[in-house]
Amino acid sequence: MNQPSYYSIMPAYVRYDKDLKPNEKLLYSEITALSNKFGYCTASNNYFAPLYDVSKETVSRWISHLKKKGYIQVEIIRAADKTVQQRRIYVSVEGEVLTKRSIRSEERFSRNAETDIV
Repeated sequence: MNQPSYYSIMPAYVRYDKDLKPNEKLLYSEITALSNKFGYCTASNNYFAPLYDVSKETVSRWISHLKKKGYIQVEIIRAADKTVQQRRIYVSVEGEVLTKRSIRSEERFSRNAETDIV
């Protein structure tokens, strides 16, 4: 498995959240590392599952919990026929989604009409 060498970030409010399982915190950190290239993470549950030696369903639950807590936002890119083309996971800080652009210029993330935030 080709593992990128990007750094990861785990802010204190994630690190000390007693409602998160330890592996959810690690997944959050991994998502931040994989977001360094584009400003969002495109890794699938198929990528994360063997990395943490868990099922895809477990990864899905972790992602859903991180989303519910407001630590990440998930954007689904769909084709004209509504099939899923890509999933993008954005890291949130205090309710604001961080993107490569917003980190550099402190601009807010904007979505176009052809994407679904789930």
